[in-house]
Amino acid sequence: MTTPATFQFVSAQTANRLVAGIPAIARLALAYDQACPGAPLVLALGDRGALDPFSRAEIMRLAPGLKVQVEREAQGLVIPAETLPDAATIAGLLAGAAPVPPPPADPQTELAAAARAIIRATAKPGDGIVARRINRPISQAVSALLLRLAWVRPGHATALTALVALAMIACLLTGTTDGLVAGAVLFQLASIADGIDGEIARATFRTSASGAAWDSGVDAATNLGFLAGVIANLWLRGATDTAIIGLAGLGILAFGTGLLGLYARARGEPLNFDGAKALLGERESALKRWLRYLTMRDFYCLFLALMIAAGQVAAALAIFALAAAGWLATVIVLLWRARA
Repeated sequence: MTTPATFQFVSAQTANRLVAGIPAIARLALAYDQACPGAPLVLALGDRGALDPFSRAEIMRLAPGLKVQVEREAQGLVIPAETLPDAATIAGLLAGAAPVPPPPADPQTELAAAARAIIRATAKPGDGIVARRINRPISQAVSALLLRLAWVRPGHATALTALVALAMIACLLTGTTDGLVAGAVLFQLASIADGIDGEIARATFRTSASGAAWDSGVDAATNLGFLAGVIANLWLRGATDTAIIGLAGLGILAFGTGLLGLYARARGEPLNFDGAKALLGERESALKRWLRYLTMRDFYCLFLALMIAAGQVAAALAIFALAAAGWLATVIVLLWRARA
């Protein structure tokens, strides 16, 4: 048996406040709809204000069919809405199995803390070493800033990554040493920016197959465009021997990417540059795990950027070509086993 309850915000301002891109009231509505499907959500706004149009639209998107009643006075069990309880907590509160939390001393601070927790949770368990230690903290900080804007969507972040990639290619095609270094730095920045669209999508419940496909396409263009741009830069400067080494690595990467693309298409999944990770599944040993980390996109982006910025482009491309050959051999073996 559940107790009639009212979720009370101290004001319409806190109810409408964006919490990682979604109004606080919409996050509460989603959790309530999951805990009590079909039951109306009873609200009270301390200042007797009103929900704004964006909040109502987000409630419709996240909890379609949920009826929201805004009362002038709180009645029955009064639950501080700024605590943003999840579905399990709401069920426990209404069943009397959990104590009602006290109202937060500072509702705005409470909601800000909730936003930070939501953005932290957008990290992926399969992140590589560089992504976890360097890329993700930076991309999440950018995502936190962007999610203060109600109109921001994952596609905007994908477009940002594409713009960084275009700037990278433009620098590389100058055919100068400075352009090569600038392109390498932008390649790493593109690797960091690549995480933003997924973080925004997960934080705002906007993940989609089409979004993942666009993200994968931009990733493919960025990776192959960087190598092609480096090769073109070297060729324009007369370093043909080094360019040929890079061309070999590019060919290996393109062939392996094509194989992974065919595998992903057959399974109805988006292309993933860390696709060997999915093929390994739970069978990998500690050694295989470290080898996987060293061949993941986040690692080789930083490795190439640092090596090229340090003037070691020939060594970087030689190491990359050898690593790509090993990666391709692994992909072929794993794909063959997956068919068996």
